[in-house]
Amino acid sequence: MCDDFIRKDNWDLPGNDILPSPVKQPDYASCCSQCQATYGCFAFTYSRSSQQCWPKTSMGSGGNATDDTITGYNQNMCSGFVRKDRWDIPDNEILSSSVQQSDYASCCSQCQATSGCIAFTYSPSSHGCSLKTSMGSGGNSNGDSITGYNPNICDGFVRKDAWDISGNDILSSPVQQPDYTSCCLQCQATYGCSAFTYSVSSQQCRSKTSMGSGGNSSGDTITGYNPNMCGSFVRKDNWDIPGNDILHSPVKQPDYASCCSQCQATSGCLAFTYSPLSQRCSLKTSMGSDGNPTGGSISGYYFYPLRGSSIDIHPNARWQENGVTMAGGNQPGYLFNQLSHPWGLYVDDDETIYVADYENHRIMKWESGATNGKVVAGGNGKGTGENQLSYPYDVIVDKETDYLIICDSSNKRVVRWPRSDGTSGEIIISNIGCWGLTMDEYGSLYVVDDDNNAVRRYKIGDAEGTVVAGGNGRGNRLNQFNGPRYVFVDRHYSVYVSDRDNNRVMKWIEGEKLGIIVAGSAESRNDLRQLAIPKGVVVDQFDTVYVVDDGNNRIMRWPKGATQGSIIIGGNNMGSGSNQLSGPVGLSFDRHGNLYVVDWENHRVQKFQIE
Repeated sequence: MCDDFIRKDNWDLPGNDILPSPVKQPDYASCCSQCQATYGCFAFTYSRSSQQCWPKTSMGSGGNATDDTITGYNQNMCSGFVRKDRWDIPDNEILSSSVQQSDYASCCSQCQATSGCIAFTYSPSSHGCSLKTSMGSGGNSNGDSITGYNPNICDGFVRKDAWDISGNDILSSPVQQPDYTSCCLQCQATYGCSAFTYSVSSQQCRSKTSMGSGGNSSGDTITGYNPNMCGSFVRKDNWDIPGNDILHSPVKQPDYASCCSQCQATSGCLAFTYSPLSQRCSLKTSMGSDGNPTGGSISGYYFYPLRGSSIDIHPNARWQENGVTMAGGNQPGYLFNQLSHPWGLYVDDDETIYVADYENHRIMKWESGATNGKVVAGGNGKGTGENQLSYPYDVIVDKETDYLIICDSSNKRVVRWPRSDGTSGEIIISNIGCWGLTMDEYGSLYVVDDDNNAVRRYKIGDAEGTVVAGGNGRGNRLNQFNGPRYVFVDRHYSVYVSDRDNNRVMKWIEGEKLGIIVAGSAESRNDLRQLAIPKGVVVDQFDTVYVVDDGNNRIMRWPKGATQGSIIIGGNNMGSGSNQLSGPVGLSFDRHGNLYVVDWENHRVQKFQIE
């Protein structure tokens, strides 16, 4: 007898030998005992004629028929795979239907013999064996299923042994994971993660936004990265950027992510092109005049997130109910720890907040964790002077030039101020009833023109601007606005506008004459189908709309094509509690997906952590 081992007569297992040569044993049971006493042995073969016993690490690809040899294998174990009882992996199937196998080990052997299989699930009750390309999102508990997975492989990620990535951490401290694959799953489940490092000795797993400048050699650490992704860079397939080269000739890189890492490590690089066929990586100072379509190249370019994020937000993402005050919140006032009815805001990559301090006629900069802000524009009283502002509504940062762009509403102008130690501003647009501002990656400025119920786009060097939405008088038709407030532009140059008095959010596809209602309706109510005086608006890369529902003191999420939204923040009546809002206006995300809301009546900026 040999407990836990299945006997298979007239069967041989080639390869996977633990010892360099067989040992002599008088019978099958003694050979089984030899296996049980040998570290790492989960299977064996025994020859009756020669009495040779071969301990094996696993069943391997399953073996083959033979007249003389007997195989024994542990039905509950499989070398090189981690067993996880009562666990199921949905989807990621290799085969159209499950196959029948007698036990867990045989299912594992089937996986090892199947190209592309790195995980599987086995049902002891039905004997169904489902082969998987990956662990996917990790799986879920199931009373009947057993999951096995290769702890050293993660589908879609490149493994780089003895390599570490410094910086670019998403979490403030590492998490413990039992193996490389589990660390990879942690990354895949973490918003904004496209790379990670795993320490075999300490089992510490660090999720990263990107490969950064590439990393360095390390004896203990393993790096995994998605070869098709690079944090903060927008990928554009079948696209080439001519000119603007930094180097005299391209460099060789194995994949898109490595080319992106080369760009990040090179001073002045803001874009690149990569050819998968030739592995040529060309570094660029900018996108230049945009580029042109090509079948063989991939372009990547740095996208400056304004109010949205260049990283996808999970469709079912949740945020903590209670917000944390990041700026103001100390009653209305003009002191450095106060705001007075703030409006628009901008959140930088390092979570520094720039906020339009409306009634103090200034722009305040609040570094993450600071108790006091700093005046970076205005603050010299209400006025028309070059060093003054008058009721600013919005502020964004133009990182190409390192300037603040400000809607100076009462002066009917858009001005720019140096972001560092600026003492005065410069008028860039005059005679405009501005409100919301945004920019695209080519430096084109979009301005809400409230006086004309329109959105205007100003390309670099453009004095007049072009109407890209509205401009057909005040009204509720699909080519009109009635009090447009905030604007967002996506990577396809579609413009989203909060249409305040029509209680809706409109989308205008580039070049179209009519807009599309993507959130709200004409009525102002508090049910999930409607909005009341919408303000700040953000759209993620799934075309999900996030909008400030000012009149209902809440933030709403509207998936693409949905007829109603859901409340993600607030909606707990007007108030000053950490789970309440009072007249919210501005809205932004940081690069981690945390949500920032300008809470107008409470004179504060609230941060809601993504879960």
